This record gives sequence, C-alpha cells and structure tokens, in this order.
Amino acid sequence: MERLWKGCLLCLAVLLFAGCTAVNHYLGFWQAKQEAREAFSREQSAELLMQLAPEDAYLLLGKLAFDREPAGPILLLAVTDKFKKREIAARSPMQTPLDYYQIHLPEGVYEIYFFADLDENGYFEAHECVGRLPRPVTIAKQKVKDGLSVIGPDLKLNLAAPSKTDLVFEEKVRRHSYVYESLEDEFFDPRYGEIGLYDFKVFMAHTQQYIFSFETMNPRKTQVLFVHGVAGTPRDFQYMVRGIDRKRYQPWFYFYPSGLPLKKLGANLANIIKYAEANNPGRLRRLIIVAHSMGGLVALSTIQHLSADGVPPYLKGCISFNSPYGGVEAAASGIKYAPAVVPSWHDVAAGSPFLNELYTEGKHKAIPFYLFFGYKTGDSSDGTITLQSQLNRNIHLSAHKSYGFNASHVGILRDEQARQVFYRTLSDLDRD
Repeated sequence: MERLWKGCLLCLAVLLFAGCTAVNHYLGFWQAKQEAREAFSREQSAELLMQLAPEDAYLLLGKLAFDREPAGPILLLAVTDKFKKREIAARSPMQTPLDYYQIHLPEGVYEIYFFADLDENGYFEAHECVGRLPRPVTIAKQKVKDGLSVIGPDLKLNLAAPSKTDLVFEEKVRRHSYVYESLEDEFFDPRYGEIGLYDFKVFMAHTQQYIFSFETMNPRKTQVLFVHGVAGTPRDFQYMVRGIDRKRYQPWFYFYPSGLPLKKLGANLANIIKYAEANNPGRLRRLIIVAHSMGGLVALSTIQHLSADGVPPYLKGCISFNSPYGGVEAAASGIKYAPAVVPSWHDVAAGSPFLNELYTEGKHKAIPFYLFFGYKTGDSSDGTITLQSQLNRNIHLSAHKSYGFNASHVGILRDEQARQVFYRTLSDLDRD
C-alpha cells in the first residue's frame, strides 16, 4: 500500500509536467488498464490487445487513389483471425481529401478493407466496401521498416462499383475537415489534449487524422508546422499564430496523442510529410517546424527520420520553446513507482534510450536550429522544466541561436517579447 501511494504521488509530479490540475484522468487511465487486463485474461481479443498496449502497434500506410472524388470520409477496417474468426481488430476513419491510408496495428496478419457511405444514410455498412488490399498484410517486428512502420501496397478505391462483405459492423459517419477557421474551434479544446495522453482510441475517434490548417495547401507560401507538447493541443499556439504574416506563411498543426512513444510519433509525422511531398512533387517548397515542450523531442525525432538519407531541400529549420532536452527526472520516478505507466514517460525520462539515440544520431545539427528557453526570476526553471534540461549541452551547443525569456513553461507562448523574436526568426529561416 505504501508503494502504491508513493507511486500515485510521484505520478502527480509527472502530471504537473503535463499541466494537469487534477488526477482523475490518470486514475481513469489506470482503471481502464486494469479492466482491460482482466477482460483479456477471461477472453482474448485483438481489440483488447490494442487497448492494452497501443504503444506496441506499428503504423501501416500506403498510397491511395480513387476512381472518382469521394463525397465523404472513408473507413478502413483491419480484420484478423488471431484470436477470433474474422474479428475487426482496429478501425481508422479517414477524412477526405486524402492520398494515403494509415492504421495502427499490433503484430499479426490482417485483411484490410475500405468503406464509403455511398447511400448517404449516415453509416458505414458491410455492403459499401469500395476496396481491399489484394493480399493479407503481415505486421511483424522483424519486417517493420525502421522498426516503426509498414509500407503497404498502393490501392485505387472503386466508388462506382462497391461490393458486399461478410463483416458484421455498422459505424456512424462523422464528417469534419482538416481546415478550421480558428484554433478557438471546439475541435481543439484542451480536454482532448488530456484524452490524447491517456486514451489513444478515444482521441483518434475525435481527430481521425493528424494534420490541420486554416486553409488548403498553398505551395507559394512557407509552411510552418506547429507541434504541441504533452497533453497539449494546437490551441496552445494561438497567441503565436495570431500575429503571423498569413500572406507569407501557412500554419499547420500536428495534433497527436501525446501518450504514445515519441519515436513513433516522430516517425508518423515524418511519414505524413514524406507522403505529402511524394504524392505532390514540388508542392512542399519550404517547411519550418515549431515545437513546444515535449513537442521539441517529437520534432527532433521527425527531423531524424526525414533526414535519414540526407536533409530534404524543403526542410529549412526548427524552432523550439521550453523543451526538456535533458529529460524529466519526475518521469523516471513515475516509471519506477506508478501503478500504470504512460508510454511517453519512458522516452521523456532523463537518460532514456530514446534521448541517447536522438543525440547520437544528431540529425538536427544539419539544419538551422533555434532554441527558446524560459526561466522565472530567482528560479532555475520555467516552473516546470529545469534550465539544465532546456539547455542540455547536446542541443544547446548545436543551436544556431538561443534566446532566454523571463516566462513560465506555458507562458512563453503568450509572451510578447518571445513572439516578436519568433517572428524575426521565422523571417531569418525563410530566406533563400
């Protein structure tokens, strides 16, 4: 009992890093894990396996085309016989327009189906199958590309000639766009950041994709990709984005479940960027990545994957705010004592294998890197992350420039001085 309570108290320390003001989200996460384990011990299923360990899933993705423009979202279903005959193991609703498919899957053999709401009754149904991969896909650790993703075959969906399947399901269609007028939209509400830390399934049911913007892609503008921190949402950047020159820059936002392993989150973003460029050559001319808090680690991982074969010509630089480059000591304590561990804690913990690999590779050194750090007068931290971690020598010494501000961990994103320096830095990076 003493160990349990100690664990809970240390969990609170980690949750403070996430900006959480209550523990009910963590307690719900802990309880859900317990219930899933108990249910899995009674009756094994692929769906429960995914719920138990989403961090062990790999990303299947591939190129997608259509015989005609779809009128609404597409539903991807993965079917397996691993535990039960013809069990739906995972589903991935995908909003259009899209030119690639993706779904997270644990190890196993899967048949992949695609559905569209052709009769427009508000539901995806078994008779509305518009395509399937020609052969089952095997997800196995030893076969996974870069240890993180599986590249599936290209597929063209036939909306004009759907087929009927023997699957038993009915899924309500939820429509939304990747384009939003404002970060004030309820879609970016902070509660979804907390959900993304603890419940991958519920989070993805809400977002159904990862990249969002205020307008459709404009290749004449410089793309600025914002990456939020743990338990965050794109709304965290509202103040910074509000004054950005929209005639020159196009803001984009990576809205991701921050509880997953950071290497997988970085690889996922890198794959999305690669597919965007490969499917539309020349459209991505200039890209600058901007990150806050743990998002800085995700950004470095993204750069690492993008630059595996050399720095892509469109990648012009990276700017980070108050990122824990030296890790977080509380995360290591949480891993040791907490009754249930959030997967991303392993990576953000001081001295983690993820951090060691990140700096050993050192891909960020090949592009202009600007480090913004925060401190509070009389304190050696920004109130959350220590200066020692923010200015870790592995990143600080390789930074093109570093700027310090008397601002808190989150407050730096609302600091006017920091904002003006940020705009000047964007301009510096946006020069040929």
